[in-house]
Amino acid sequence: MHRRAIIRRSLLARSSFPRPTLARVRQLALIGTGWSLIGLGALMSPLPGPFGFPVALAGGVILLRNSANARRLFVRLKRRHPRLLGPVERIRVKLRHRRNAAKAKATATA
Repeated sequence: MHRRAIIRRSLLARSSFPRPTLARVRQLALIGTGWSLIGLGALMSPLPGPFGFPVALAGGVILLRNSANARRLFVRLKRRHPRLLGPVERIRVKLRHRRNAAKAKATATA
């Protein structure tokens, strides 16, 4: 093996960038999907009918579930504008309770 190849291989082995795991790749794909749905909803909003808002809302939900920065921004906005985001928070809490109840029921029967 040539000396350059040996040096290159040793540098790659000591690289500070970890290889992306399957979970991280999945998370990044879901974040990209969320942003794409938000953009698609914004493009669809001038069309007649309520098609843009539900698509953008679904993108926001996907983004909130997979991005820590989006969650931080949501919490900050929720604290500044509680009346505006109160209904969204109530739906989130209701879905979380429903999900936790289903998990508890599944573990109790298993």
